[in-house]
This record gives sequence, structure tokens and C-alpha cells, in this order.
Amino acid sequence: MKDNYEEYIALLKEGSYEAFSDLYMHYANKLYSFALVQTRNSVLSEDIVQETFLKLWNTRGQLDCYGNVHALLFTIARNLIIDGFRKQIRQIDFEDYRQSCNKISLLPTPEEQLDYEEFINRLQQTKGLLSKRACQIYEMSREENMPIQEIAESLKLSSQTVKNYLTSTLKIFRKRLMRE
Repeated sequence: MKDNYEEYIALLKEGSYEAFSDLYMHYANKLYSFALVQTRNSVLSEDIVQETFLKLWNTRGQLDCYGNVHALLFTIARNLIIDGFRKQIRQIDFEDYRQSCNKISLLPTPEEQLDYEEFINRLQQTKGLLSKRACQIYEMSREENMPIQEIAESLKLSSQTVKNYLTSTLKIFRKRLMRE
């Protein structure tokens, strides 16, 4: 790649696929290595590289011709990694909790059994607060492990609508289950 980043940015702003491809070829492996060191997950690192370049392409019209492409790409990747970590921290995975409760011991202690039953009761009570559609989408996603696209197709909804239902439903679960 040439040292003339300003030219690449100017071409990219005009929608040049060739300039975008050149930037991708030059930075993809570097970004992947950076993401892999941070996340220790090869699949997630690949996703971060793709999301970084997708964001670059989608915001190409707002790029500054005098900016540093290297710094921009690594800043986008770093922010995506941070966002991913934040989502992991906030995410409550009920199925993992159930499985871990079942794996701890074949015969749970009375306290463990009580905690588990309490959790299931709170889960059922929270599900009772949801609309019929929200509950259906939650169960398909979290209890039946169906992908969003499959849920959308079976319910004749858009993927974004399913995501919106899940987002609002999981907020309700976090709020109700964390406070009790």
C-alpha cells in the first residue's frame, strides 16, 4: 500500500471499492491480530474485523482527508471490542445458569435446590409480565435456542422486530431478576 493515505481516503469518500479493498488487504490481518490478543476468540476477532470495515464503509462520507487511517481503524476496532465486553457483562444467560446448576452435583444440596426453584419461580413470574408475542419470542430464542432469522421467518416478522422484542424482554428480565 502506498504511503498516500489522503488519496485513499478521498477515493473511499467517493465510494471507490478498489481503495476500500486496498485498505482491507493492508489492515485486515493487523486488525485481526489486535482483536485476537484482546478477545482471545478467533470467531469474535473475525467479526470485529468485518464490523470495523463495515463501519468504515458506512461512514466513508464523513471521513477527514487529513486523518490517520491506521488510527481510525484501530479506534473503531477497539470500540467494538469494548462494546462486546460490555454486552457480555450485562448479558444474563439463563440456560447456562440452569446447566451449571445441573452439573454442579447429581444431588443438589437443599439450599441449591431451593435457589434453583426460586430462580425458576422468578423466571416464570417475569415471563407472566410479558406480552404473548414477547414471551413466545423469548422462549424460541432462549429456551429452544432458535436463531433470530429462524424466529422471524416462523412468526412472519422482520429480524429487526425480533431483535427489538428480545432487547426489551431481556431488559425486563435483568431488571426483575437482579433486584430480587
